[in-house]
Amino acid sequence: MQGLVNFATAIGDAIVGSLPAACYVMACVSFFYFAWTLWTWSAPHSASHHLRHSKPWLPFVSLALAGVFATFPAWLTRLNVTMGTAVVAGLTSYSSATPMTATPISGATPADTLLAVITLFQYFFQAFGAGCVLWAIIRWRGISLGQLQGSPLSCGIQLLFGAMLINILTVASGVVALFS
Repeated sequence: MQGLVNFATAIGDAIVGSLPAACYVMACVSFFYFAWTLWTWSAPHSASHHLRHSKPWLPFVSLALAGVFATFPAWLTRLNVTMGTAVVAGLTSYSSATPMTATPISGATPADTLLAVITLFQYFFQAFGAGCVLWAIIRWRGISLGQLQGSPLSCGIQLLFGAMLINILTVASGVVALFS
C-alpha cells in the first residue's frame, strides 16, 4: 500500500509542478489573443474578414481570462472559501510533498476505513482537483472562442467537481455523516 501512496504522491507532485507553467502559458496566450485581435481589427483591409468579427466581446473575455490565469492561486483560494473550507492554494513556492505513511488503514467501521484511505491519497486528490479547475477554465475559453464544441454548463460541472476534489476530506466526511 505504501508504494501506491508514494506513486500517487509523485503524480500529485508532477501535477502541482506543471500547474504554474500551464497557468502562465495560458495567461500569455489569452493576452496575445486579445492584442492580436484588436490589432487585426484596427487594420482597414482585414477588419471585416477576421474570423471572430461577429463576436466583438471575445478579445475582452480573453483579456479577463488572462488575468484569471495569471492569478490562478487566488481564484483557487476563493473557490475553496466558497466551498466552506480554509484550504489556501499557492503556486509560487513549490516543495515536494512527503507521502503519508500507510499504517494499517482498517478502521473500526467501514466509514473510518474510507476516511483513512482518502486521507492517504488527499494530496493527489487536491492536485488533480486544481488541475480539473484549470482545465475547466481552459475548456470554457475554447468553447467561447468557438475552437471547441461543448456546453459551458459542462465546464461549470467540471469546475464544481474540481472544487470537490480539492476539498475531498470535507466532502467525504459529509457523505459519511449523511449515511451514518
